[in-house]
Amino acid sequence: MTSYLNLEMLGKRIKQGRLKLDLTQYALAEEVGVSQNFLGDIERGIKAPSITTAIRLSNVLGISLDVLFAESLTNQVCEADEIVLTDKQLSLVKRFVKDVKDSFVE
Repeated sequence: MTSYLNLEMLGKRIKQGRLKLDLTQYALAEEVGVSQNFLGDIERGIKAPSITTAIRLSNVLGISLDVLFAESLTNQVCEADEIVLTDKQLSLVKRFVKDVKDSFVE
C-alpha cells in the first residue's frame, strides 16, 4: 500500500508549532487528549494522528489543517483523471469531511 502522507514532515510541523508556543510534549498532549508517548511518536514520524486528533492539534497549535499537512502530502494523490474509491474508502472520506465540518463553530 502506497502512503501519501510523509509522517516525518507532519511530525516536524507539529513539533515546530509546539515549540513556537513554548509548550512541552506533556502540555500539548494534555490539551489534545492523547498520551505524551503517542504525541512523541507523531512528532518523530512513527505514528499518524487520527483525523480527530489532527483537528485538535490544529486548533491548539493555531495552525490550519491545510498548513499542518501541506508539506507532508506527496504529489501522488491523483495519478489519473478520475478518482475511483471503494465503499470503505468513500465511507472514510465522508467521515473525514463530517469531522472537519463538525470541528468548526459557526
